[in-house]
Amino acid sequence: MDEIHVNNINEINFHPVLKDIENIFWFFLLSIRTQSNDDIQNTLRILNKQEGYGAFDQMLDKFNTSTDLKIEKRGNIATSKLNIIKEMNFMGKAMVVFLYELLYASDYFTEINEDQEFKFLKYIRNGAAHNNKFDLKYRYGRNKGQWMLGEKEIIEWNNFKITRELQDKEVFNGFISMPSIFLLAKHFSGRLENIDGKK
Repeated sequence: MDEIHVNNINEINFHPVLKDIENIFWFFLLSIRTQSNDDIQNTLRILNKQEGYGAFDQMLDKFNTSTDLKIEKRGNIATSKLNIIKEMNFMGKAMVVFLYELLYASDYFTEINEDQEFKFLKYIRNGAAHNNKFDLKYRYGRNKGQWMLGEKEIIEWNNFKITRELQDKEVFNGFISMPSIFLLAKHFSGRLENIDGKK
């Protein structure tokens, strides 16, 4: 399985079609890291008063409440504890919907739409967009109520397997997480680069 390591960040450079997905991921991680830092929060609150940006203090308060941020101080050292599962689930859902739409609207769609990984992406995207639950039956039209997957069919990527048994089960964080969506996007970035290499 592919991984993200702190020593390979500079080696990650997504294909231009998917560059926004990469940037969203880094932006999210950096924003969580900075917003949970006591020194940065204190500096922002001082700057907000000096520059008349009081609404940003309210945004920090909302972040602190939403993540249940607790900052423990021991001497000159401050340690932050927070719960960002809701935020990660939201960002994972946004990333997977955006990833699907970028690929669907791209010139590469006809070359990747039958890939096992694209089918996997489609089911994750559908679940994310349908109340974060796997939705493996047709809802409308002449196929309404019928399964989209064959009885024994398995759609697989890395060590994740989608089968009929997942119907109505939670997508994020029960089945997959935001970092895995980043890795799926990284896979597609490589796939698009391979297609470019054959032109």
